[in-house]
Amino acid sequence: MIRHTLRALCAATLVIAPLALTATPAHAVTSCRVNGVPVTGQSVIGTPGADYITCGSVASGDLVRGEGGADYIVVTGTVAGAVRGNTGGDHIRVDGSVAPGGEVHGGDGNDFLVVGTNAGSVDGGTGVDYCRVGSGNPPVNCP
Repeated sequence: MIRHTLRALCAATLVIAPLALTATPAHAVTSCRVNGVPVTGQSVIGTPGADYITCGSVASGDLVRGEGGADYIVVTGTVAGAVRGNTGGDHIRVDGSVAPGGEVHGGDGNDFLVVGTNAGSVDGGTGVDYCRVGSGNPPVNCP
């Protein structure tokens, strides 16, 4: 009896194990701090006023947006999704890199954008913007 039970368990393992290995991984979620408060999700949105937002990385398909006011946004890792200042004179700094398909956009207002390596898109938006990219694709809409 025990031998039959063990055979059944082994057979079930052989069927279930390949299914578990081919499962699609869950979408990575961006973790940030907005004005000192931890915020995690596919969309991290600031307040209508000035915000201080810090993130480790921004996953592909995710959005970090400052909303109104003069926002200060810092990403220490990779931006594979989108970082947008929105309206107001924003300061956006990416210490890591902007991946292909990733974007950093200042939005409306006089913005200050600094990116280490850009393989995606860095766009000052409207206004008189200062953009600096260490290496890679040059920024646009930055006089």
